[in-house]
Amino acid sequence: MIRVLVNAGHAPNGNPDPGAIGPTGLRECDVVANVGALVQQYLITAGVQADYIQNDSLEFICQTANQGNYDLFLSIHCNSFNESARGIEVYTSRGWTNSDNFATCLMNQMANTFPSLDVRADWSDGDVDKEAGLYVLNNTAMPAALFELPFISNPAEEAWLRNENNQDEAAKALARGVTDYVVQFMD
Repeated sequence: MIRVLVNAGHAPNGNPDPGAIGPTGLRECDVVANVGALVQQYLITAGVQADYIQNDSLEFICQTANQGNYDLFLSIHCNSFNESARGIEVYTSRGWTNSDNFATCLMNQMANTFPSLDVRADWSDGDVDKEAGLYVLNNTAMPAALFELPFISNPAEEAWLRNENNQDEAAKALARGVTDYVVQFMD
């Protein structure tokens, strides 16, 4: 059975780190906790063994992923920059790995589910993912992706993130992205 570790970014209940905070006070840690738990539920319903973790220690998260012998690692965040930044992104570690295929499956499902959201991608190499030296991507032993939901710093996208239907549909899309990867690249 395929094993997936779903990581909601930042600290549980925001202590000590809530992540980004939107203009009206919406906290990243709360949005991604809800979306991450929903992703886990949808994956379990689809027959995937999925576990959920939200912890302030990136080292602990990576140790959990590696010691648990997971097949995939998905970290979920809300983006933040300024009031005008908008869209969704997915990150992988540098260089071509199976993480790139995983990220593409995730982004395809999110972009198809939410065509009004801008896809922020590094099209220079033909991929939808952006490459970065993020700790959880560099220190996990399985294909890993960090998905950035819309910008919590943008008032319109903060309202999008606050909407429970959008959170639920995003969770379904991310879960479908996981199962797409399993069917296309692991069977």
